[in-house]
Amino acid sequence: MTVPNPTAQAQQQPTPGTGAKDMTGQRFGRLEVLRYAGTNQHRAALWLCRCTGPDCDGQQVTVPGRDLRKGNTRSCGCLSRESTANRSRVHGLHGHPLYKVWQGMISRCHNPRHRSFPRYGGRGITVCPQWRDSFEAFHRDVVTGYERGLQLDRINNDGNYEPGNVRWVTRPENGRNTRRNDVVDFRGQSRCVTEWAELLGLSYYALRNRLRRNWPVERALTEGADPARIASVLGNVTTVSAVTR
Repeated sequence: MTVPNPTAQAQQQPTPGTGAKDMTGQRFGRLEVLRYAGTNQHRAALWLCRCTGPDCDGQQVTVPGRDLRKGNTRSCGCLSRESTANRSRVHGLHGHPLYKVWQGMISRCHNPRHRSFPRYGGRGITVCPQWRDSFEAFHRDVVTGYERGLQLDRINNDGNYEPGNVRWVTRPENGRNTRRNDVVDFRGQSRCVTEWAELLGLSYYALRNRLRRNWPVERALTEGADPARIASVLGNVTTVSAVTR
């Protein structure tokens, strides 16, 4: 009867070199380290790992330890295949108008170099994680009711972009819900700049610039406006009794 030689068995199983940290039992992404597996041609330590991916059936792969520690390898390859499949699905929606809406929403809230960041991310407005991480999720949640020309508006102007706090509105409607609108009081009527412009048939930007240049309110509201609209909205304008706030 042959008795197994423990010393010979130990020699058959490679062990980490001097100073190398034993990684057995650790997890890196979907990979669980089973044992040390020697070194490669560059004398880098190799580790035998089992992938715990849902469709991998315990697939085993040998990975350099540094790739595990740096996060370069986190699966047997299943994560890469899943990522490719997800990109393919998103690519099918890439040309949808909502894709640019999604990109703009994220940039305003999370890119400090975006020109509108101070009015969004700079004051704490964020995009919820499920929308920020997935255009598919954003598309699924907001596509109902969307029509070309509509804008994405937050119902609570101090709230985040998230399910339950967004709606599709026209440009004038969106303007009424924005913080940058000054309120103009004239002849007993208090309206935001956007609403005055809409009622009088003026350009919002032209009216805003007039007021910023300190035009008299009556002149700012009436110059270039349709007389019929002026009469309908303001009546017979003969005196100026207005302030802006």
